[in-house]
Amino acid sequence: MEKPMLSRREMLKMMGVTAAGTILAACVPSAPAPTAVPTHEAEIQLPEGVEIEGFTPTMSNPPEKVKLVYWWGNNYEPALQFTHEIIARFTLAYPNVEVEPVAGQNCDAFVTAAAAGTPPDLFHTWDCVERMGNWAVRDMIIPLDEYISGSGFPIDDYIQGVMDCCIMDGKVWGMVDTGGVFLLWTRPGDFAEIGKEATDLPADTDELWDWVDQLTTQDSSGNIERLGMTLPTWVWPRFAWISSFGGSLWDAEKGEPTPDHPGVLEALNDLVAQVNYYGVDELDTWSASIGSQGGEQNPWLAGNLTMQVEGDWTGQQIFDFFPDWEFGTDYGAAAPPPAPASKQHGDPAVTFWTWPFVIPAGTANPDWSWELLRFYLSTEYQVNVHSKFKEILVRESMMDDERLWWPAATVARDIVKDGRTLTTMMPMVPVAGEYTNLLGEAFDRIMHLAETPEEGMARVREETLQAMASSSE
Repeated sequence: MEKPMLSRREMLKMMGVTAAGTILAACVPSAPAPTAVPTHEAEIQLPEGVEIEGFTPTMSNPPEKVKLVYWWGNNYEPALQFTHEIIARFTLAYPNVEVEPVAGQNCDAFVTAAAAGTPPDLFHTWDCVERMGNWAVRDMIIPLDEYISGSGFPIDDYIQGVMDCCIMDGKVWGMVDTGGVFLLWTRPGDFAEIGKEATDLPADTDELWDWVDQLTTQDSSGNIERLGMTLPTWVWPRFAWISSFGGSLWDAEKGEPTPDHPGVLEALNDLVAQVNYYGVDELDTWSASIGSQGGEQNPWLAGNLTMQVEGDWTGQQIFDFFPDWEFGTDYGAAAPPPAPASKQHGDPAVTFWTWPFVIPAGTANPDWSWELLRFYLSTEYQVNVHSKFKEILVRESMMDDERLWWPAATVARDIVKDGRTLTTMMPMVPVAGEYTNLLGEAFDRIMHLAETPEEGMARVREETLQAMASSSE
């Protein structure tokens, strides 16, 4: 049987695949930011019988042809044609504006184009939101505050905390498209073995580890056959674990990294205790024994793993490979449990990973870039495109839309409405990219017992402060 192509989210997941976990993780000439001010006109009329849901065009159709080049990282074939069809509807409002969407353009390509003075007119940051702070200080992207206020865009419509990744120095530098929410994914059919119902969930992380121990099975030689839960395997699920303990990676008031925050250390030591319990070699042996970890051979999908903390894209894998599975019977998803009160060092939060749009500083048509961006943030694009590909919306006005029916979306909606703190963990700062890489490398060493959490996080703090000092010289 021909296998579906991997979605972006499955590719992201495959960044780190060992049981104890691994993720290994340019200077650009400055360009002056455009000084154009939005010049929106009164509402214009669409052609008779045409409706673009949730989008009101407010600029005049230009007398001459304008071409807007839009770059995005997605090269997931099933997404392209449908998304391009939606994008083409922009020309119903503006016949003289052509949008050229170019797929498969990553952040390195964007940096190269910006350095050459030939950036696209609009760029979707894809999987490198952490680099936006660096781009802002190097004048590679423009602030959007004037456009937001000039168009009356309801920025408060975003769910709490999700725009933190786009705000720096009191300015808004990007607009979040969608988010990835990290969930506790379960195979509830295994729960009966430990006397639990399919709908039961552990109350806190200590109870979770007790369930994990009971659900882990071994062969006659003591080798792990089924693991109750894999330890978070790459940097973002580890951020999600840290947030459950109230850990904070950045002090906004001091403008300093805080990898040595008590909640961070508590969370990492909690994971290290599990590594010590099962053994690094034993976990690595189990990881090696399950063979391919992509696609339908993913250990959680294949039944070698009962629980995992992973992104909402896990739901898309189910639709790709096991479309007959039923939520609540064959699989489940919920917010990761908080740490017990005695181990919390702040509000236990649920982590979102975000994908913002940015407007490059070198575009000749920043007003039109914003108008296209407004279209991408309309219901027409947000609901129709992202619901087709099971992606999480992060706008309160859209979360109750009946078209957002799939389990990960409804779980995300419930998390938002339950009032638990939401976080993107990494704020928009110039060194966020380098800081994230340093954290990822240190997490891997810690999970392999090469250094303690205290040693690793002290080192990361010092190296990040050095990077900050170097960048300010």
